[in-house]
Amino acid sequence: MNPRQLKWIAILLGAAVALWLLPRLFRDDRRAGTVSAGAGFTFEVPDSVTRIDVIQGEPGDTIRLARGRSGWTVDGHPADSGKVSDLLGLIGDLRSDILVARNPANHPSMGVSTDSARSIEVYTASGGPMTFLLGHRDLHAGGYFVRRPGADPVYRLEGPAGGYLGRAVEGWRDRTIASVDTAMAREILIRRPSGEVVLRRTEAGWRVGGEIVPDTSAVEDLLRQLPHLTASGFPTDEEAAATDFETPDAELDVFVESEGDVTGRQLMIALHFVQDEEQGDWLVRPADSPEVYRLAPYTARRLLPQRSTLLGEDGPSDDG
Repeated sequence: MNPRQLKWIAILLGAAVALWLLPRLFRDDRRAGTVSAGAGFTFEVPDSVTRIDVIQGEPGDTIRLARGRSGWTVDGHPADSGKVSDLLGLIGDLRSDILVARNPANHPSMGVSTDSARSIEVYTASGGPMTFLLGHRDLHAGGYFVRRPGADPVYRLEGPAGGYLGRAVEGWRDRTIASVDTAMAREILIRRPSGEVVLRRTEAGWRVGGEIVPDTSAVEDLLRQLPHLTASGFPTDEEAAATDFETPDAELDVFVESEGDVTGRQLMIALHFVQDEEQGDWLVRPADSPEVYRLAPYTARRLLPQRSTLLGEDGPSDDG
């Protein structure tokens, strides 16, 4: 092997070593994790995540997912634990080596400029925030455009994480209003300003007032809603605060048997309903919770049957 060949081998070996060292030399180590400044996009969070802020535009326009004593919340409301769990399983180790742009002139069209991107800030038990910028969805190849703050290169991040982080607040909130084991239910009380209806379970089946045999299909419609009663949406905080649940349009109480109570029954769930005449649906608040939900008219009609409906005297009324 001649000196010229040895020289080229030495040059190639030196270049290979440099390429191996560069990503390791230019790393920004933080207590809360590491953000790679080398080739590709890397976002690693080895510590336990305690908070995720998704900031769009102004700092005041923020969706905050936070871990609390009773679980995760989104902007102070109970969050869907399954959706949060899915995100946490991904956000701790995001990687992409798909470079799509180097020129900062492309940042606005990709949604990763400082005034158009969603800034994702991740906090952990040991500190933070760790931050990256999330842009538009790549309509041609899928995935989302991402970049690190202060860096020009833009990468395409594949997988569902980008979509998760693009959810609105409603997409993160827990829609479960109540979950009742109907096998345990022994009495259901429906109150309206016009009067109340009591459904009791007897050895012979459900009865209205303990004696009258009700319309079976109406009772079954009611019972089918209770095991997993979910909201169709949510009012704004202003709408919820302005709704008078002290004088509701309807109330629903479900009781179970209890030897420890002088009445022989124990309240399992109590719901207060106010009809939103403007939008046509109902606002619902559990008696033991500040959370307010929207309920579709279809569900409300089955959950709050009129006495005449339970007795099979007419069909479900439009007002529930």
